[in-house]
Amino acid sequence: MHPTQQPARVIRVPTPATPAKFARSRQMIDCLRAEFLYTEKRARDILFHEIQAALAASAQPIPVSRLIRTAAAHACRRAACIGLAFPNWNIASRATVHAMLAAGVLLRTDGSPIPRNAAATSAEAAALRPGFPDITEACLLEFLIRKLGNVTPRDHTALAHVLFRQFDARVSREHLEARVTALLSAISDRVALTPSGTYAARCAM
Repeated sequence: MHPTQQPARVIRVPTPATPAKFARSRQMIDCLRAEFLYTEKRARDILFHEIQAALAASAQPIPVSRLIRTAAAHACRRAACIGLAFPNWNIASRATVHAMLAAGVLLRTDGSPIPRNAAATSAEAAALRPGFPDITEACLLEFLIRKLGNVTPRDHTALAHVLFRQFDARVSREHLEARVTALLSAISDRVALTPSGTYAARCAM
């Protein structure tokens, strides 16, 4: 190098990061994904409809593995009809069914819930527990409260975005947060606000 030549200046380009206001939502989504429970609200609602329709249309119980495939195929066709682009209905269907199993809303012929375990996909589903969409979404909310351990009322907006955001400008943030409040009320026998300001579960799921 010539004595008067200066070394080239290195320009460091910052790595894109999740904006601070979305960091909590991202943490919650990652928490659900780690347990294979996360599905976007729009996809979840379509899959709820298709799972219910498949069970109603069948004269015999349906193996859970086949229910997942059937719901995914029907949801894909329905989404195409309404112009909803979604990358992978098979993954979304499996995650939705996993959430339903965790919530205990997929029932056997005797009315007992199919447990979420290694044998769940080979079990046969015959019916759904009444009110299954609300019960499943309440289960997701309770799971986040239990898993994170530091959810507070300040997290209502993040919870609303994670669980209920529909990417529809006509649906207000207040409406989504009201949904969070309603589900918290529904699980108030299991989850309570502590004096420290965090939500805590009273017993194991």
